[in-house]
Amino acid sequence: MATLKAFHRADDPTTAEFLRHLRIAVVVISAIVLLSLSGLRNADLYQPLWMQILAWCILMAITCVEAVLTRRRTSWGSARWIGVAFALAASALSCLSLPAGTPTTAADWAFGTVGWIGVILLLDRPIIQSVAFLLAHEIITLTNLLVRGHVDEAGLLNFISGSIGAIGFPLACAMAASALRDTARRAEAARARAASIRHAEHVAEQTAQELHNSYAQLALTAGPLLRGLADGSLDGNDPKVQRACWIEAARMRRLFAESDDVPNQLVHELSQFVDTAGRRDVKAEIAVYGQPVDPPDDIRELLGSNCLPVLAQSRSWAQITVVFTLDFISVQALGDCGVIEIPPTPGTLIATDSFLDTDDTTFCMEAQWQTSPSRS
Repeated sequence: MATLKAFHRADDPTTAEFLRHLRIAVVVISAIVLLSLSGLRNADLYQPLWMQILAWCILMAITCVEAVLTRRRTSWGSARWIGVAFALAASALSCLSLPAGTPTTAADWAFGTVGWIGVILLLDRPIIQSVAFLLAHEIITLTNLLVRGHVDEAGLLNFISGSIGAIGFPLACAMAASALRDTARRAEAARARAASIRHAEHVAEQTAQELHNSYAQLALTAGPLLRGLADGSLDGNDPKVQRACWIEAARMRRLFAESDDVPNQLVHELSQFVDTAGRRDVKAEIAVYGQPVDPPDDIRELLGSNCLPVLAQSRSWAQITVVFTLDFISVQALGDCGVIEIPPTPGTLIATDSFLDTDDTTFCMEAQWQTSPSRS
């Protein structure tokens, strides 16, 4: 059995409301034409009369259903095709009970009514379907005229002039609805493009602000170090100064790497740390296990920052191990740096742990982020 479905389109609210008012107008026109009861003035002409009454009841039933659907803001769905079949059947029933010589005359009340019923059923469909319905109704009436009417010049002229109102007005209404829907689709496409541009501009502004903040933070840490080296207040041969320089260099490389288009930003940034360590003759490498996924930017920065002290103070070798699972992302840094002090991680988003191996030189630092806190 065909079902009804919600009447919703990609139209903007103004267009959707206009189309709804158009539906109301078509219902009112159809109801006025049907309730005028013009056929009663010729009731004695119809043979048999029940065909005319049945045709009128079918068309009125469709009009009433449309009134209810319009009020509920729903459409016919696939049930419309049952309505189309009944509407054309009503057109045929009316024609069959018309006496000879009366097609397209005042007695043929259905000729000017069925077209509006077609608009009711097909208003939200492509215009070609409304045209096909109106042509089918026109063919039924013309066939009845040729078979049972007086096919003379006056009869054909009466048919043509009657078709202007019976077909022309409903067709104009259907064309208006189609044009409005096309305009609404173009407007929606333009709105979507404008929204996309605004989103891109917002992302660009946000990215620029984040970069500005990152460079400002870097200036607070790297600036004093560079000034100290420039004015001689810091000794470039001091291991502490060298480690500080290495950390700032790694931070700079991570900042530069943020704009790179890579499959996984976290692994890419950690690889920059490993490469920077290699520049000071530390044998460093990175191992990745699992399917890489990118955590949020703030989490990514915290995961990377926790391993920096280990790589900065390792004397000959270091290793970073990254593990991706469904429940967590773990970054572990291992190196021969001995016991070092790890700065506390702000907030509680990152769980950290560290220990010194039995050889008193190998130090391990692990930072872990729970991607699914609810999972056990």
